[in-house]
Amino acid sequence: MFLIRLAEIFKKAVFPSKCIACGSFFRFSGKNDSLYITNSAPRPFEPEDITFEKVMTPFVCADCLGGFLPAESPVCCVCGFVFKSREGEDHLCGKCIELPKRFGKARAVGLYYRTFMEVIHSFKYKGKLQLAEPLETLLFSVLMRHWNIKDFDLVVPVPLHVKRFRERGFNQAYILVRNWAMTAERFTPEPGGMKIGRDVLERTRYTEPQTGLGREKRMKNIKGAFTVRDASAVEGKRVLLVDDVYTTGATADECTKALFEGGAVSVDVMTLARAG
Repeated sequence: MFLIRLAEIFKKAVFPSKCIACGSFFRFSGKNDSLYITNSAPRPFEPEDITFEKVMTPFVCADCLGGFLPAESPVCCVCGFVFKSREGEDHLCGKCIELPKRFGKARAVGLYYRTFMEVIHSFKYKGKLQLAEPLETLLFSVLMRHWNIKDFDLVVPVPLHVKRFRERGFNQAYILVRNWAMTAERFTPEPGGMKIGRDVLERTRYTEPQTGLGREKRMKNIKGAFTVRDASAVEGKRVLLVDDVYTTGATADECTKALFEGGAVSVDVMTLARAG
């Protein structure tokens, strides 16, 4: 054990970390390993202890850490849109008044901007799977801030079409929640923890990437693209739908539609990032 630790210290001294966001080299002391929920010993969970700065320190330099913007109130009480004004209470945004959402509410870790955008792109498109654990930790902290573990019967990651899954090699939404059942057991006395419905939803139609599309084109592009594989898996269930980025809500709304058609009684949404 001593030799392994010595090797880690030597590695950090000789090979400094490279910032995921800007590519610059920086020194990381390695003092915050205990922040990772999936690796830490069982302990009372305080969401306020989990911050982007603490969790991402091994991967992002000090300058870029300051570029993260949390998705904090005041926000739209339904879609989670972060209002520019930092004063006032949560309230409905104009888009949710104009076009009501099917899901109950959506919340995110932070804004899809600068540092966080680069981190998510590295994870999603460059295969930096070492980011999965800290991102999973951040996402779980949002669950604990805005909901309760007992509020849901099932966690459903947004699926990829089989063609895109083969191209990428993994579904980023599933990677973000795959350890939640084990994590949830540490914070609830009920056996079984939280059930992850990896294959509950199916993407039946291949669609062009939503990136760069406007609101109406996104809705048209994604319409009817999802279905529930087995209605018995969601019938009567309270579902938490999870994805990496919430932009217009078109994907979340279509998934919610499919889940309700399968018999779900409620659907809320959680993502890593929220587009401004």
